[in-house]
Amino acid sequence: MLSKADIKYLNSLQNKKYRKIEHAFLVEGQKNVLELLESNYAILRLFCSGKVSDQLVSLAKARHIELEVLPEKTLLELGTLENNHTALAVAKMPEQELEITISDGLVLALDGINDPGNLGTIIRTADWYGISHIVCSPDTVDAYNPKVVNASKGSFTRTHLIYEELTSFLDRHSHCSLYAACLDGQSISTIQLERPAILLMGNEAHGIRPELLKLAKHKISIDKFGKAESLNVGVATGILLDRLIGG
Repeated sequence: MLSKADIKYLNSLQNKKYRKIEHAFLVEGQKNVLELLESNYAILRLFCSGKVSDQLVSLAKARHIELEVLPEKTLLELGTLENNHTALAVAKMPEQELEITISDGLVLALDGINDPGNLGTIIRTADWYGISHIVCSPDTVDAYNPKVVNASKGSFTRTHLIYEELTSFLDRHSHCSLYAACLDGQSISTIQLERPAILLMGNEAHGIRPELLKLAKHKISIDKFGKAESLNVGVATGILLDRLIGG
């Protein structure tokens, strides 16, 4: 039985302010919770209904994490998903890495991504292409927003996000080839990736800030064959990563 204090605490984690205070966040749904259990994240609370899988029960037991059984209705009320009838966890936020080393790989940099669904999709896409680090401007949406976590489909456990001023980050990594996505750039089909590299993606409405765009060695774009004005930033990130990495 959850106390009023428990419910207040769990509800507060839907708010960025309290996630930062508590240094914790929500993970909802059986798939995401399974990914969480298989990761190195510390799990503070774990709730489930009678519909939870045997695999989840086994993983929780192996990690010596207590499973607190709740009615399905209560699980729904505690989270943000409309159809979570299985599991919900409270995980501890890891400490942010102070610095990353870009030797011969590719790192994503995000300038002002606002939509949680877009960030979750980008995290999932980065995981697909083996990218382990994403550097975000301070005004990019919080990576532990429940909508971001849900959209990432578990990839948040394998992708490290760092929040810092991009000008400082790019200055420190000026040895890397900077590829900036923009509508009037060179066709990605003609680009040969030079490693180490950084792929910079911009805000959904305004693109990349001018002061960052001028730092780019390569301004790149996706070939257009129809009449759509633009592409969703999550979709565009996937296309560019596929062309840059897959050739």
